[in-house]
Amino acid sequence: MISSRFLVFDLDGTLIDSSAGVIEAVNYSLRMTHHPEREGAEISRWIGFPLEKMYADFGVGPFADLYHHFQRRAAESVVRSSEPLEGAESTVRLLHERGWRMAIATTKVHHHVEAIIEKLGWGDIFPVIVGGDDVTRVKPDPEAFRLAMSRLGANSEDTLVIGDTTNDVLAARAIPVPVVGVVSPYGGHESLLAACPDYVIDTISELPILLNGNGEGKEAI
Repeated sequence: MISSRFLVFDLDGTLIDSSAGVIEAVNYSLRMTHHPEREGAEISRWIGFPLEKMYADFGVGPFADLYHHFQRRAAESVVRSSEPLEGAESTVRLLHERGWRMAIATTKVHHHVEAIIEKLGWGDIFPVIVGGDDVTRVKPDPEAFRLAMSRLGANSEDTLVIGDTTNDVLAARAIPVPVVGVVSPYGGHESLLAACPDYVIDTISELPILLNGNGEGKEAI
């Protein structure tokens, strides 16, 4: 059994899929700054990473203008498109009922996350939310996870992080706290494994089994 009382989750690719709204907002920002649109797969692989890195990889700018237009559209499109990943709804409610205290720490801006949590009816489950604009340095810096832990009243001995990207693993390692890697719907499985999370699960539905110790948690090699 994993000894932890507190769980800190990444959001996109771990608990929800908002890719359709992200793709819409990114392509809107590109159109508004007179750049060609991108295929959905080119955009979705960057979900969970800083927008600035994605735009830099695309070779477009200026970032301030792109960011402005992205946030303008994302305020509606990302919330509208956000849906729980398969098994996420039942998993987070089960863990809440079993007494784990849980937080969200994500690169998404805080008011978008609040709107998503409200839409999904998860407000009682996640009393602590840390968005990318709540910190000065986003993941892979550990600041977001540290802030979530502080607001939960948690420490490194009783906290577990759950995420789907290398940034989640690196941020958890920097604290350090143990981390569960979840196979992402956006790809990047090989890079996730290369980051060496403590455990790897194929879907979020496997998390209660891992936490209770009555199933086979697949330790990363």
